[in-house]
Amino acid sequence: MDTQSVDELLDRGGDALPRRPGIPEPRREALWLLAAAWGRDTTWVRLHRETTVPGEVVRRYEDWLERRAAGVPAHHLTGVCPFWGRPFRVSPEVLIPRPETELLVERALALELPPRARVVDVGTGSGCLAVTLALERPGWRVAATDRSAAALWMARRNARALGAGARLVLTDLVAGLTGPVHLVAANLPYVPAQAMAELPVEVRHDPRGALDGGPDGLALVRRLLAGLPRLLSPAGVALLELGEGQAEAVAREAAPWGLKVAARIKDLGGCERIVELRPRTGRRESS
Repeated sequence: MDTQSVDELLDRGGDALPRRPGIPEPRREALWLLAAAWGRDTTWVRLHRETTVPGEVVRRYEDWLERRAAGVPAHHLTGVCPFWGRPFRVSPEVLIPRPETELLVERALALELPPRARVVDVGTGSGCLAVTLALERPGWRVAATDRSAAALWMARRNARALGAGARLVLTDLVAGLTGPVHLVAANLPYVPAQAMAELPVEVRHDPRGALDGGPDGLALVRRLLAGLPRLLSPAGVALLELGEGQAEAVAREAAPWGLKVAARIKDLGGCERIVELRPRTGRRESS
């Protein structure tokens, strides 16, 4: 194999990757893939444009370029996705953590909860929410649920690798759990079934069960709402991540269960991404 420099490989990558919503900047994507294949950061690669790249790195990079062009998510290629500044292992069995989910973490950490608060992450997937909350608030007693054994295996792997003490439970939503719980966090599937075919090709590589929320996207959210009254403490909080235009519907669905919307948090695009629910008879707890 002829020796190839960083610049030559980045040029090739920029040409090989199609420009589309999932790849708005092909050359930048190529830089990220080359750095990941080499085990370097992108800044180092930029500063070594004339450096000859080892053959095994070139082979891995070219394989990744081909698969990335076919629509495989970059994080599935590398097996790692950053979330809240930490590396989380991912696979095709779990949803790739999204930046907007960090809004849920930010809101959770801003809550005035007891030092030993009981927290449940529902539908944990990779474990990014449960692990992050357990690490950021070591006093909290964090549990995480998922109905997928493969997802829980990945969450357990991340918890061990990052040193988090979250308890993992194989169950459907909150079935079998008992209260009182101070915080329920959930990023459940919320894509309407008819919109699944319209998702970017990269997103469609995530497991369907982690995306498809039924006819209007709220099938699992409704089931969770029904379980919250028995689970939440009187001053408990539920933080739900939602899709575009779903916040108002969730507010209506929550009311019959004695829950009120305490806050709506918008993402950078203006979508009311996180809804904070509280029991209508709630009172602040101090311990």
